[in-house]
Amino acid sequence: MLSTGPNRRLNRQEQANKHTCKTLLNCYLRELGEDQASLFSINLPENTYKICFPASAVTVSGKLTYYSAIGEHEYGHFTVIRGQEQQELHYVDLVQWIVAEAQQQYGFPTKEGAEAFANKVANSYRNLALFAERSEEAHVRDYLSSEQSLLYGHPFHPFPKNTLGFSEEDVRKYCPELGTSFQLCYVAVRKDVFQVEWVSDQRQINQHESVMDHVRNVLQEKRDGYEILPLHPWQYEHVQTVSGVKDYIQAGKIILLGSCGPLAYPTSSVRTVYIPAMSCNIKLSLNIQITNMTRNNNREQMRRTLDAASYLMQMDCFEQEPGTEISYEEGVCACRFEEDELTKLFAIAYRPIRFDETSTYVLSSLVEAPVSGQPSRLYSMIDRRDVDQWFRQYLALSLLPIVRIAEEKGIHFEAHLQNALLTLKNGMPHTFIIRDLEGVSVNRDKAGEDADRSGPLFYAKEEAWARTTYYFVVNHLGSLIHAIARDVQKEEQHFWAIVRDVLAKEAEESGNEYVLNLLTANVFYAKKNMMSCLAGNSETPSYVAVNNRMKKIGSERNATNELLV
Repeated sequence: MLSTGPNRRLNRQEQANKHTCKTLLNCYLRELGEDQASLFSINLPENTYKICFPASAVTVSGKLTYYSAIGEHEYGHFTVIRGQEQQELHYVDLVQWIVAEAQQQYGFPTKEGAEAFANKVANSYRNLALFAERSEEAHVRDYLSSEQSLLYGHPFHPFPKNTLGFSEEDVRKYCPELGTSFQLCYVAVRKDVFQVEWVSDQRQINQHESVMDHVRNVLQEKRDGYEILPLHPWQYEHVQTVSGVKDYIQAGKIILLGSCGPLAYPTSSVRTVYIPAMSCNIKLSLNIQITNMTRNNNREQMRRTLDAASYLMQMDCFEQEPGTEISYEEGVCACRFEEDELTKLFAIAYRPIRFDETSTYVLSSLVEAPVSGQPSRLYSMIDRRDVDQWFRQYLALSLLPIVRIAEEKGIHFEAHLQNALLTLKNGMPHTFIIRDLEGVSVNRDKAGEDADRSGPLFYAKEEAWARTTYYFVVNHLGSLIHAIARDVQKEEQHFWAIVRDVLAKEAEESGNEYVLNLLTANVFYAKKNMMSCLAGNSETPSYVAVNNRMKKIGSERNATNELLV
């Protein structure tokens, strides 16, 4: 349960260290401790714990402020015990112990892999320390402020705020967590090498008039031969250092236009920007590592995105669900090179804003507690008179439509918390919105008659469903339930029981096979983010089994009923 004792105010380095240690420990316990109960012991009445690192003969102990059934534990303090010595825990030491355990158990990482891993954790720590400057003032008031308030990021990633490639100056200029804004840069791309595709002619998006005024002044008589492409300012400087791009510039296929136009605000993904003057998000390419992936938009990703948008519109996705919507990418543009390695440096996607920006929020920001020991932002915004009813209404807008569309049309979503938006009205859930269609997958057995089932959008049924169970059930519901339960000082099982009850009613009415799977599966599977980073296979991560909390509740209820008979 949540500790009610006062917390000493931590300085920003201490905050960054505490959060880095928390995520590393929780990743370690989920990913390396799955078959080794000896690694983690806890005295639940007192919430004291011990975490062992056998390869280094070290134990970390202390007291939890909240025990999490899904492993998203909250730590009051950490004490390192090595022989007869005790000391405070620092993330640098923790990284070394985790690497030693991975090497002993699995034979990786290599020396170079271990150094790369440590560098990314250090980068994330540096950024967390910078972002801690805003932890007490990062209030969520509207859509934009929610995009710029995700201070801590993925709770089960070893370096959730890594931006390797950004200097500290770049972080201060371009990271959303510091409330930044800037003008985009633009290039004119000769029409014969310009790529553009819209989901329909009626949904084309024009550049802001101030940009076009600038273009006309620069290009003059050349204007009709070129199309305009926005770039992130960092990317604009980067592409000018790339050999193949310099050839295009010299040949007049690309003309540099500099910065201009309305202000753009970086969002929680860093490379996607929000432009209020256009009511639009633009998913830009950015050749830096954010978490563990370089965020350029390659050909397959853009093809999947546009195919998904077209297919979902064609299938009238969620037409029967008035409280559930999709935020569509409606066009993609790029400068075409023979090599996709160069094309992806310029590829972008347009995602118009068609929701109420004054009362719609990114869920990943809402579930965060900006100050350690304090409630989440969500807790201060919801109608708290009946939290159980609030949660049931939320499930009616999110979980139920997702499992229904999977059954009816074979459509599945990677609806993790950062790809989900919630509109609140009078403190209650009003509209649930899914975005970033690159993560859509379709069960090819249920694809529409005219669909090309060989395309990147289509998957085998089991693979498509596995993506939904991880991204929505384990990642999304797991962290949302954790935040609500911690804030109202209840166990997470209380809210998993509500999920089970909602699903049981749906199963009675529809017999939906995916609902039945959620009720009866022994486990779901979560990404091994840390081990995949250590092994160097983040593009094809491995997975770890996570117990199905709803099945556990059902088993306990059945056992109780048998005793009563």
